[in-house]
Amino acid sequence: MSYSLKGFLRITYLVFFRTKNTLARLTPKRIFVLLIFYSVYIVLELVTWAGFWLDELLFRRYRRQAVREPVFIVGNPRSGTTFLHRLIAQDERNFLSIRLWEILLAPSITQRKIAGAVSALDRALGGLLHRIVGWFDHHIVRGSNMMHKMSLMIPEEDEYFLIHQGSTIIAGLFFGFPKATYPYVYFDTRLRPREKRRVMGFYRRCLQRHLYAHHEDRRILSKNPFFSPKVDALYEYFPDAKIIYLARNPLKVVPSYASLSAHWWRMLAEPEQRYPHPDYILQSTQHWYRYPVERLELAPEASRVLVNFHELVADPEKVVTEIYTRFGLEISPEFADILKQETERSRRHKSNHDYSLEDVGFTREEILTTYDDVFERWGFDRELA
Repeated sequence: MSYSLKGFLRITYLVFFRTKNTLARLTPKRIFVLLIFYSVYIVLELVTWAGFWLDELLFRRYRRQAVREPVFIVGNPRSGTTFLHRLIAQDERNFLSIRLWEILLAPSITQRKIAGAVSALDRALGGLLHRIVGWFDHHIVRGSNMMHKMSLMIPEEDEYFLIHQGSTIIAGLFFGFPKATYPYVYFDTRLRPREKRRVMGFYRRCLQRHLYAHHEDRRILSKNPFFSPKVDALYEYFPDAKIIYLARNPLKVVPSYASLSAHWWRMLAEPEQRYPHPDYILQSTQHWYRYPVERLELAPEASRVLVNFHELVADPEKVVTEIYTRFGLEISPEFADILKQETERSRRHKSNHDYSLEDVGFTREEILTTYDDVFERWGFDRELA
């Protein structure tokens, strides 16, 4: 288990010396963002890796922790993976999810133990620290993105674990070099075997630590759009894994993903393009529509489910029940009530987000042609407004 220092130094070189004619030109705003990032990130990683080292010294038994039948939710960004994840995560009898603060701030067992002790002491002294963290979570974390609801205290995608190793697609996107992400966009087929083993071994240790810290034997429930190109790797490192793949109409996914990316870029930099890196969006989404389905259709039926997003939002109770039946899981009376309530809520819900293909730099004809086989495979509406 090691940190990709070489990769970090390489992308740092690009960030400061190869920004001309890129998304990440060094404007005053961008320099300010980078100064904050490097100040926080370096300290965070020093603390995190000290925690990992202490885990090996103090809690080495975590390495024997079984990761039993984990469930991974994958699919293109903006395909309903978050909705399904947070719905199923409410079934705490069967599943254990991972909250954002556990991923970013305390991935080691040592950090969790210290956080627990500090939290108990703070409560005994009146809870000032809890109020400060609550304010930060409400005003900074939750306020950072209105399209993808985030909070330190709710389940989140655990690709963010890999930030602590420096081997993640997120790094290339954050720093403004989409081409640097392509080995991870095509993880199973293009990443070098040695790097693949390093990434997946690190990720498996993170899940073992999480289960060990919680003294749990429940199934891990994970959702990650960026795991879509890792289907073979997931089955290799978690042989009894269950995978749920979601697909949504490209006429909705492509402009929504472009809008989400633009939102983040307006926060992190001052790109000259309103909707940056369209080539990345087209390449990644195409691969993540096709590759996972091809691989999953070769897997045993009991280990995978393919879900149409539009059927999910029309009747969450029906789709989740089918998933549980396929995976041999029991729906408790409490979770059954949650499913009924969510189904009623979903039928009344109307999205506040609407995106024009032309506004984000694509045409309907381009999407229909590029994703023709996807429309055919899933029966998506080609006339969708």
